[in-house]
Amino acid sequence: MGWWNEIFTKKAEDWIFEPLAPEQVPDKLPHAAVPKESAYLSVTVKSARIVNVRQGLAKFYGVVNSFISVPHLSGANAEFNVITTPAFLKNIDAAHIDRVIQLDQRLLGPIPYRGGQLALEIGLFSIKSVDLAAPYLEVLEAMSKQAGVAFINAALPFAEPLKTGINLLVGGGDNSPLEIGLASSAWTPETGYFVVMRAPKGSVPVSDLRVGGTDYRLVGPDNQPVGDYPYMVLKVEASSSRDDWFNIKELHKPYQELKTNIRGGDYEAAKNSFIFFKRSALTCDDLLFDDAKKLVAEVDSTFKDIMEEPTAKGLVPKGARIFPELQEIQLYS
Repeated sequence: MGWWNEIFTKKAEDWIFEPLAPEQVPDKLPHAAVPKESAYLSVTVKSARIVNVRQGLAKFYGVVNSFISVPHLSGANAEFNVITTPAFLKNIDAAHIDRVIQLDQRLLGPIPYRGGQLALEIGLFSIKSVDLAAPYLEVLEAMSKQAGVAFINAALPFAEPLKTGINLLVGGGDNSPLEIGLASSAWTPETGYFVVMRAPKGSVPVSDLRVGGTDYRLVGPDNQPVGDYPYMVLKVEASSSRDDWFNIKELHKPYQELKTNIRGGDYEAAKNSFIFFKRSALTCDDLLFDDAKKLVAEVDSTFKDIMEEPTAKGLVPKGARIFPELQEIQLYS
């Protein structure tokens, strides 16, 4: 697991964690199992509400942080750590503490779901405002943004430094109270919306609630906002495609090498570059295998349109189309 096991053990025993039915959410997203090796998984916190801050605390930092560990092609798990402090969360005064926070913050994905169970910890903390809090939060936030939530190899180098920094910030002491949290060491993902609420189980009829369509706040049957308990609204999605696939860094170098050798008219060098690109794509952590095969087939087709095997007439036939940029490839029709 991540970094706040002890906090959850002490505070999470009676919290609500329940799914919201499609008719309770704006986009009617149904609950369904996430198919193995054929979907990209995403987890987003859509909104949150904070109440019951410690007596005498005038100002605080609202900090959302999460740890999600997912199965990885290597056989180990890939870890994604996120800490976020949107500008309107900083230095909220006690008079306005009950407002709903529309976050729409991606905590994971889209990444290929390889199957198996995830470990996750998602929490909303209120951090006491002290002189060093703001710059420290900004450093951690910058690190988590650099690590990202969508590309496994980009996140790996930042896993341990972020764990250490976040643990120092929220891991202990009365200055870092956990307002809302969810922890699971073995969660089988399913699509849909979920509510995490700090209320005794059974005390709130979750089936009577719904998510508002503009700021994703929870409202009751009377259409009034839920005001008695802190909560988070989470959304889990699965998609058969990912629109940002061309941003995968491990594809850039072999593709650019292939493009350079094709433009140089060196058939053998270009052929070897294509083999390198093919291997890079088919073993890519951030692409589903079927998408990787489609990408390789598309690049192979373009390669053959442009390059000829060495002949006395030359290497590049007349009328050959220009080798495209990576983002110009139509991976999905």
